[in-house]
Amino acid sequence: MSYNKFFIASLKRTAQNVSPLVRRKQKLQQEIEDRERELESIQIQLDTYEAPIKEATGGYTTEDLIERTVEPTGKFDKDGNPVKITRWVLKYPDTIVPPVEEKEEEEEVIPVAETEPVID
Repeated sequence: MSYNKFFIASLKRTAQNVSPLVRRKQKLQQEIEDRERELESIQIQLDTYEAPIKEATGGYTTEDLIERTVEPTGKFDKDGNPVKITRWVLKYPDTIVPPVEEKEEEEEVIPVAETEPVID
């Protein structure tokens, strides 16, 4: 299929009009790729630090188990900025991982036979 000179001119004009948007799109795609590489690097660091925690809790991370809270103290520093306290609060019992308590001996569980109730 051949295109006439009017179609080619229209195509060039459209390319010229959308050129700023195309450049912006390319920049954003590059930023996304850079951020994904940065995220991957951070995730590797997190996994390294949290490996013992994951092993001890069955795969849970500190994000799953601990919540960071920032509370104002009602005081101000010398510059007039409010002084805040950061606390790291265990989400338990809201989480499904309770603190692990080691038992000295395993208790033997004896099954109890169920009986039907007697109706008089």
